[in-house]
Amino acid sequence: MTSKERFLAAIHHQKPDRAPFNFWMDRPVMQQYEQKIGHRHWRVTHFGADVIETFPAIACCPAPPLSDGPYTLAHEPTFEWADAPSLPMPDPRASEIYALIEADLREFPHHAVILDTITPWGHIAGARTYEKVYMDMYDYPDEFHALSRRITDTLKVVVERACHMGITALYLMEDLCDRNGLTISPAMIEEFCLNYARELADIAHGFGIPVMWHCDGNVTGLIPLLKKIGVQAINPLQPHLNDAAAFKREHGKDLAVYGGLDNCYIIPNESPAAVRAHVLNVFETLGKPDGALIFSTHDIPARTPEENLLTMIRTIREECVY
Repeated sequence: MTSKERFLAAIHHQKPDRAPFNFWMDRPVMQQYEQKIGHRHWRVTHFGADVIETFPAIACCPAPPLSDGPYTLAHEPTFEWADAPSLPMPDPRASEIYALIEADLREFPHHAVILDTITPWGHIAGARTYEKVYMDMYDYPDEFHALSRRITDTLKVVVERACHMGITALYLMEDLCDRNGLTISPAMIEEFCLNYARELADIAHGFGIPVMWHCDGNVTGLIPLLKKIGVQAINPLQPHLNDAAAFKREHGKDLAVYGGLDNCYIIPNESPAAVRAHVLNVFETLGKPDGALIFSTHDIPARTPEENLLTMIRTIREECVY
């Protein structure tokens, strides 16, 4: 099977030849691998990963200032709500928005190329800061909705064009949970985030393209809301915060998993033998019943022994077979 066929079989609950996979590491480590191997998609070209996450080059709110570190966090809002109606939206027809997507699809026609897309809520949160965005929904609901509407209309053009280009899946991304569960009420999540995200998902569904969702944390309370908008796979389902067996029993017929691996404790801290046992346990729990598992991790820490990473990859490729 090709990587793309393997991915599509898994997301549609059809057992492929083996479990497809992807993985992420701390960005400085990924940069080191890229420099060493000589390709930005070294996970695919060197380690045989099946998934490429591609991005539209678009920012719908003023970007926070750049920093010298691997992560950029805004500490002060980049706009005030009084100025929101005059914020310019990018032209979604601009060719530069799609340059990376075009390059990835052209170079890797036989791999799963999924479009990473932040929701309108996330564009606002990134500019207003996460310290303020939660109160913004209470203090400026009308302004919040008006800006969300403008962002959604812009992103709908981007998603539709990307679907025409041939992306394999739409990957919506928004952290709406922490280790204890939902960070805001289900009603507010639906009103301020998912009702707009649904419009993006509906476009993909119209093309027959599956929709995935990223959210860290304990996602137990979020899953029913995601199913309502037609999400077909959840990432990462962190194993130290979620019960994988319970998820499979309750939601396994509806949702595949893009994730499942423990980047926080087992992969960085335990022995290679423990890493192998962990990968096989995830495969047995989430993959074996119906094939609906695409292995992935969140950011594997820089301190992780290379042998643990190689054991993870080798176990997936050689032992997680159907």
